[in-house]
Amino acid sequence: MKRIVFAIAAILCFNFAQAQSLEDYLSKYTQENGKQYLQPFADAFSADFNSGLFHNARVKKMGFQLYIGVVAQVAVIPSSAKHFNAYTESSLYPPQGPYSVPTVFGPSEGKVVDVGNGLEYAFPGGFDLDYMPLAMPQITIGSVFGTDFTARYASVDVTDVGKVKVFGWGLRHSIDQYLDVLPVDLTVGYYNQTFKIGEYMDAKANVINLQTSYSIPFLTFYGGLGYENSKVDVQYTYEGPDISETDISEGDQISFNMEGANTMRFTLGLTLNLGPVKIHGDYNMAKQNTFALGLGIGINEK
Repeated sequence: MKRIVFAIAAILCFNFAQAQSLEDYLSKYTQENGKQYLQPFADAFSADFNSGLFHNARVKKMGFQLYIGVVAQVAVIPSSAKHFNAYTESSLYPPQGPYSVPTVFGPSEGKVVDVGNGLEYAFPGGFDLDYMPLAMPQITIGSVFGTDFTARYASVDVTDVGKVKVFGWGLRHSIDQYLDVLPVDLTVGYYNQTFKIGEYMDAKANVINLQTSYSIPFLTFYGGLGYENSKVDVQYTYEGPDISETDISEGDQISFNMEGANTMRFTLGLTLNLGPVKIHGDYNMAKQNTFALGLGIGINEK
């Protein structure tokens, strides 16, 4: 178990250890450029968080069921999410652009442009990421009247960033218990998840989905259709040049919120049942695609 916890912490730290300069990069932008710089993160965050939530749709009407495991999710960052069109921000000259510059997932080298009169303007770089991984422990317990409960949690202190906290919970209810002739398992689920980085970023995600599964010896085929939404709230101290047009000066507080790109997702997955050991993986198709892989112990799941 200690090795599992360490692995989870390592993945989280790898994801956000670079974020020790994320706030520095972000602080060079006001709201408009800052939102576009971070938007790909909001998209990947919601896609990751709403993946790997289930690996079957079988919920007993009454009786003990338990799953304890670790679930890892990976959002694939498309090339279109690595650059955005930005304008210069300074009281020394009118806004110029647009310039194609890195997003948070873009190239690590920023862009320097000549704005005339011997002046240059520097746009910060990104972290050159093709994937956004995330992993956390997960537990599902039931069942009471065909309902079970799922929880996720992780908390890691990252140097120069602060505490990274992840928490999620969900409920799902069996539908097939009311339909005796149905040849597959069928449930409906709702999940709520939160994510916090230091004192400058709070994120929330919700998803409601219809889940189905069909089992044969050793294998469970599962899938789902879901509607989701997410919101990321950001607040930081501006450290760029003064901007007279908007009365923004160095040291001012900048705050804004963003919504994730995904609204609908379709999930296809497979679980390998090796007695109580469950190995499961799924692919989630949406505007931001993700993979999820899990390993755990399941009791009375079949």
